[in-house]
Amino acid sequence: MKSYLLAFLGANRMEEDHPQENQELVNSIHAARQEWHAALSYFENVSDPDLVDYAIYRVEAAKRKYMYLLKLAKKEGLEDKRVLDEKKQAGQS
Repeated sequence: MKSYLLAFLGANRMEEDHPQENQELVNSIHAARQEWHAALSYFENVSDPDLVDYAIYRVEAAKRKYMYLLKLAKKEGLEDKRVLDEKKQAGQS
């Protein structure tokens, strides 16, 4: 189930000789964080009133995806310092 969710959410696949689910999850978390920041940037720069709703939707969707992956990492007991630092930063946002 976890592999399916990671694939559905856009997990980056590792090379075939290094299949590590934790690394896939870390990569997914980093990609989701970048996606969230890109959505925030888009929201801050959109000027057309018709696109504001879309920008808000995009920010919320990206944020929820990121928070879900962080929760999954915690549930899996992932102890990657970068992930834990990102979680602290996300909680402050």
